[in-house]
Amino acid sequence: MDIKKILANAEGKGTLVCAQCGNRRIMDVAYYSNVGKPLKVKCSCGHVFFVSIEVRKFYRKHTKFAGEYILVSKTATPTLEKGRMRVEDLSRTGLGFRTYDMHNIHVQDLLRVRFVLDDPQHSNINKSAVVRRVEGFYVGAEFLDFDAFDDNNRTLGFYLMPK
Repeated sequence: MDIKKILANAEGKGTLVCAQCGNRRIMDVAYYSNVGKPLKVKCSCGHVFFVSIEVRKFYRKHTKFAGEYILVSKTATPTLEKGRMRVEDLSRTGLGFRTYDMHNIHVQDLLRVRFVLDDPQHSNINKSAVVRRVEGFYVGAEFLDFDAFDDNNRTLGFYLMPK
């Protein structure tokens, strides 16, 4: 069963796109965001497909650039770990990355992440983050200072602006 992810904006609206005919429909999906299971949708062309609703406060950009992480503090043992990563998605409040090697990262661990944006200035970003999700080699982390008015956040804000 192929499940399409529908991203809802701040107003709770999402766009459904039929893979069969390409028909698009914008609808209020906020009500369905807490259902917890895929929803069955039937297009006017008769095609039936499944969607999952994801509500985000901030735009998330899919990326593919290299970086590194340092595991600053662990919930279990206080050992430092350093590794290479590929940043797969980025938002104002956090990032998702995939490690190249096995790691000992767990939810609630504190990380220091560094990466270079693929913008014309090749901006260096160096931030602290707390781990919110770990699925194999994939790690989702929330920036600790995403509301601070500093150069890193200003640079990320410009980078994440729609083009």
